[in-house]
Order: sequence, then C-alpha cells, then structure tokens
Amino acid sequence: MSLKFIDLFAGIGGFRQGMEKSGYECVFSAEIDDNACEVYEANYGENPKCDITKLDASSIPDFDVLCAGFPCQSFSISGKQKGFYDETRGTLFFDICRILEEKKPKAFILENVKNLSTHDKGRTLSIMLASLNKLGYTVNYKVLNAKQFGVPQNRERIILVGNRLGKFYDFDKLEENQVFSMRNFLDSENEFEYLSNDEYTLIEEEYVKTQPNSGLRFVGYRNKKIRTVGVREGTEHLSRVHKQPNRIYSVDGIHPTLPSQEISGRFYIYDGKNVRKLTIEECYRFMGFPEDFKRVGSLSQQYLRIGNSVCVNMIKEVSKELYYLLEGEFELVEEITPRQLLENFYNEVQGKDIDVINEENPLTAEQINMVNNIVEKEATNKGVYTVLLSSLVYKSLNPTQDVRYHQTELENGYSGRSFDTKYVTPFLKEKRLRGAMKESGWLTRSLEQKHPYTLDFPGAINNKNVKQSFLGILNDVEENEVSPDKYILHILKRSIIEKEKQNIVLLNPVTRESKLNINEILELLEQHFNYKYSSRGASILPVVAFYTIYQCLLEEMNRYKGKYLEELGSHYSSDRSSNAAGDIVVRNTSDDTHYEVVEIKFGIKIDNIILEDAYNKIKPTKIQRYYILSTEEPSNQEKIAFDKRIEEIKNEHGCQLIVNGLMKALNYYLRLIEDTDKFLERYIENINSNPEINYEHRVSWNSILNKKIIHSK
Repeated sequence: MSLKFIDLFAGIGGFRQGMEKSGYECVFSAEIDDNACEVYEANYGENPKCDITKLDASSIPDFDVLCAGFPCQSFSISGKQKGFYDETRGTLFFDICRILEEKKPKAFILENVKNLSTHDKGRTLSIMLASLNKLGYTVNYKVLNAKQFGVPQNRERIILVGNRLGKFYDFDKLEENQVFSMRNFLDSENEFEYLSNDEYTLIEEEYVKTQPNSGLRFVGYRNKKIRTVGVREGTEHLSRVHKQPNRIYSVDGIHPTLPSQEISGRFYIYDGKNVRKLTIEECYRFMGFPEDFKRVGSLSQQYLRIGNSVCVNMIKEVSKELYYLLEGEFELVEEITPRQLLENFYNEVQGKDIDVINEENPLTAEQINMVNNIVEKEATNKGVYTVLLSSLVYKSLNPTQDVRYHQTELENGYSGRSFDTKYVTPFLKEKRLRGAMKESGWLTRSLEQKHPYTLDFPGAINNKNVKQSFLGILNDVEENEVSPDKYILHILKRSIIEKEKQNIVLLNPVTRESKLNINEILELLEQHFNYKYSSRGASILPVVAFYTIYQCLLEEMNRYKGKYLEELGSHYSSDRSSNAAGDIVVRNTSDDTHYEVVEIKFGIKIDNIILEDAYNKIKPTKIQRYYILSTEEPSNQEKIAFDKRIEEIKNEHGCQLIVNGLMKALNYYLRLIEDTDKFLERYIENINSNPEINYEHRVSWNSILNKKIIHSK
C-alpha cells in the first residue's frame, strides 16, 4: 500500500511530480494563485484552489506525509513562550503547524530558500524547529543543490524533513547525480532569442573559470551599465560587477537559479558561437519536469511559475529516502547510532518541564549547579560545552571507556575530536543550540591538550566555575559511576530553554515615540550598561553600542570611504581575531591594514599601564587613530598627564591616541549620525543577535523601556 501525501502551496505540482515518482499517492492539494491552479488542473485533473489560512484542517483526508514549499515570513515573538500558536500566529507556517497538530501525519517535507537559515538573524528557523519539535517531530534539515540531482541548475534550497517515529533522517544517504554542463539539456531546434554581436562582450579566455562551488562559468556580459559602488577599474571580467540579468554563462557550465522575480525567467547562455536566452522548454527541463508537462497562460506567467517551483528530481530523492525511513525494516539494526541516540535524548526532553526531567532523572543540588554553570556560559564557552556533551554521549555508547582520556595518544584513550566532528557538532548546529561550533570543540586550544580531563587538568579555561563544573561532571561519571544519560538530559533541556529565551522581542522606542533626542538615547544606554545584573557580562554592552555607531558612520561619512568594519568577535577571548588591536576595528579595504581602533574599558580607570599596552599594540600596525574609552572618565588632571605621552607616541608612530570617557564619546558620535533612529534600531538588532549577550541583558532593555513609557504617560 502506498503512502499518502498532501500538496500544500502546490504551485504547478513540482512536489507532486517528485512524490509520485517515489510511489506516494496525493490525496489533497491546495494553491491560491489562479494561473497555478489552471496549470495544476491541466496536468493532474483537479483544481487545488484553496486559501490555506481558512482551511478546516479536520476536513483534510487522512495522509502520511505533509509537503509544502511555503513562503518565508518573520515571526513576532512575544517572549512569553506559550508555544507555536503565540509565536507563529499570522504566518503561513502557523497553518502548517495547525494542520500537523490536527492530523498528526507520520512525516513532513518542507522546502524553502537557502536564506531561511539566516532569515531574521536565524530566529525564524530556530522558532520553526522548536515549534515542530513541540508537535512531536524529529527534524533534520540541509541545504541541497538542484545540480546534485541530475539537472544543470545551481539552485540551493533548504529542505526540512520531520517524522513522528523519533528516527533520524540522514541526508547523506540521498542518491546524487551531479551535473556539470547544460549541453545535454538544450534544444537543438527552436525559436531562439539571440543577441546581436554589438549587444554583448565576451571576456578574455584567461579570465574564464568554472566556479568551484556553483559550477557556473561566467564568459561575458551585455553592454549595459555595470555596478560602480565598491568596484575597481578593470574588473569587468568579474561576474559580480554586472547585474544578474546582464551576465552571460557558458553552456559548458551550469545555469544560475531560475528566478521568479524576472518575468523572463532566465539569463543568457553562450554555446561557443552565439549568445541567447533559454527557451521555456529548457527552463522546465532544468527543473526536472517531464517533456509532456502542459503549460498554461502567457509566456511571462509560465516563467514565473517555473521560477517559483521546486526541483522535481530533488524532491524525488528526498521522498524516496523518507519512504524507506517510514516503511523500512529498521528493527534489524541492533546497535543504535550516535546520531539516533542524540535524537532520542533530544526528543525525550521535548515538552517536559525541568521538574519532570529531574523527577525522572534525579540529580543532587550540587550536580544541577554544575549543569547550570555549563549551560549559562554555553555561548561564550562553546568548546567546553561541546567537549562535555560529546564525552557524555560517547560514554553512554561505550560504558567501559574512560572518556577523560580523550586522545588516542593517551593510554587507553579514544578520539573525542573525531567523534564530535562527525556526530555531536552537526547535531548541535542542526538544533540551533547556542553551544554549536563550526567544526569541533576540540579545536579550542585550552581543551586540545595531551592531558586527561582529570581534576588537575591544566587547560586555561577562562571561567573558573565552568572549568570546575566541566571536570567535576566527568569526574562524577567516571569515579562515582553517575549515569551520563542523566547529565545529557539535563544539559539538553536547559540548553533548549536558554535557546528559546533568545527569541524575546526587544522593545524599540522608535516605534513608541515620535523621535528621541540624543540625551534620551544616552540615558537609555547608560541605564542599560549599568543595570543591576545578577550575572557578569554587561561589559559587552558598550562595545556593541560603539560597534553600532561605527555601522552608521561607515555608511554616512566620507572619511570611511574605502574602509570596512571588522566583524565583532568574542568579547571574552584574548585572541578573538587575528591581529586584533582592540574591541572595534576598522580596516582599509585596499590592503586590509588597520585604520581605526577602539578599546573599551568597563569599570576600569585608564592609567599609564593601559596607555603603554595600547602603544605596544599600535607599534606593528599603521593605525591612524586609537581610542581608549572608559566608563570611568579620566579627570582633567589625568588627561593633562596623558597628553605628554600621547604627543610622544604621535611623533614616534604617527597614530593619534585619544583617551576619553565612554559616555562623552557616545554623545559626540551620536551627534555625527544623521539618523539616530537607525542607530537605535541597529543597537536592538545587535543585542538581539549577539550570542554573548544573555537573556538578562535583553530583559533589562525591555524593563528600562517599559519604565520610560510608564513615566512618560
């Protein structure tokens, strides 16, 4: 018996094509666009016209798999965390969740643009995953490319697959068929739209290269106006200086993403003799649609429809693997995989209160305190968090291994780094947990040492409580034989709670006031910096404020033309970025040298030692200005004492060293910015997205704003 599926946001049936090729049966479809409905009916004999927002979920026939290629929308997060109804209401994703909750199908496949993973600073995907998990689904996702599945198109899309069986969907098992050229997919005869020779320019052969990631082969451009902002002379051979519709690509490479925005739906290709556009038949072929597929409507509508569709071949392979996962003989597999074990732990804590977790898996107050120390600093001590979780999971799978001996070079040791890289870090990244690293926790220098993680471990972990808790938990597991599973469950539950706290929406005074003056902005910032926090870490707030100032200045002031702002690194790392000379670094775009640097001191008075340390950082660079700003403003007498040494440094090096109070400097720079509303909006955005700013710092901002609103009434 075949599995049944429903086709939501059906378009022209790309999902249906792929699903039916894998043996599924469609029992319901929904689409709101009239032209798409006409195409769908012409090909499948049914009209899917339906407004999903008004659909009674209970009226849908029973099915096994929900399929949807839905629009990407922002969510308005209340911060109260009442579940997906509050978090996603008013979005089309809400309607997907509503149907999943009502019908409880075995699985789903969702498709969206690649940028979903970074949309709204990553909050959108994070909320989606949390909502789907709460509905009982084990979810995995990956960005796939159409060119991996037998069509010559560089089309990256994120695919989310979930199931209610608690099984791990492994994207690595998909059968791929990489394509490198358009040639075998092109028409030999048709009414081609050629460009005349005077309408385009082919670049010199020495500049023609196949782009390694995309497979595109840029060979020329239409003779149209090229980009000018940030573009150097003599760079016409670079594809990025030309707007997309003006680029020409060789048929010996693959084609860019067929767009939905362009009514022409395609770019220009060069076959070695002539330059032309793709035909409409070629466009449908590039998406994996069959030759006999019926197209309805004007040519522009047909291009729009195909640009909005999904790659049929990709859906076929994804759904084929899902079919096996849902119907395969998995009971024959005796040993659980590390990834499946992680999924099991994660699923077990979903929907349970922390008290229930502790009741079922009791830990002492001291043990819970160690877990809290790890999770509270999860974002700033990612290496410790990842290494600990990896060690515990490995212990759960291999009870006889002493996981403190984390390297094969140690006697009776094992490769913790390899285990983490293959299983744990990918899991943390997919679940969007704050402790996820790029590759492995063992890449942290303080942890990758040839010494076991015993209580005398010498690694310089920067937080004393974190280090003691890390070593204490491993000691507890190995010496006191405490179950690693208990620690894993408590860590994951608390990590999920902390992750969901990050979704709190920060109040924006700009939306509540006609316009705040600079004194009012300074008052808000000073209150935010000096709020009575229960935990440490507020020193990052003035750094973020000045970083925001520079974001605005680089857009507005000619002085910063040809300069760029280095990404804000870890505030707590002594070597947070290569050659970093301070908290905020502006560099010259031309040669990547330092141009201007800001060092910020929070609650620390500037003295001669700090001044000399700054000069030692300056010496090997070409920095023109170096600011040392402190919340402890120097007195006039102290400034006079500094001036002599500052003048000597200027004569020796050429750099202008500037010492000042932080709030005075903020006042000065805010007056340079044309639109202070933009500064406030970006400051809120930055404190919302920076992983080192914790929940308490976000809540305090809202508390300060609420008090201001009440007092102003």
